[in-house]
Amino acid sequence: MKDLILRITVFLLILSIGGCALVPDLPPSPTSTPTPPPSGYEPQPGDDKLTRDQVTLDMQNSSVVVRESMPPQVSVILNGILSDPCHQLRVVVSPPNAQREINLDVYSVFDPSLMCIMIIKPFNATIALGTYSGGHFSVLVNGQLIGEFDA
Repeated sequence: MKDLILRITVFLLILSIGGCALVPDLPPSPTSTPTPPPSGYEPQPGDDKLTRDQVTLDMQNSSVVVRESMPPQVSVILNGILSDPCHQLRVVVSPPNAQREINLDVYSVFDPSLMCIMIIKPFNATIALGTYSGGHFSVLVNGQLIGEFDA
């Protein structure tokens, strides 16, 4: 009887140790893909009938802001100018890619058939990116690095 109990104990010990070896080593990854809250600068219905244009971004005065929360809440402050008051700012936020880069496509749209006063229009826009966890992220605006953060 002792021999049977000893064999069962050894078998269970080997089984439990072997089970630990089955857990694969995975690189750290974000625990979830955040969905950014609306900023008011998302593409709108009817934008396909407007003309797309570039904006002039002031990258020196634009930044990534990380609020101290768990998980961290991240936003981007964009400063720049639009060609005229008829241009409307648009920002498309892409989810993090495999390199943990969050890309923002920043542009303007306008109706070329409308007459508009020729004066530049400065803008300051805050774009919430959502909450992140699980590593180091880079934020790019129109392909240029604006900042990085750890979550």
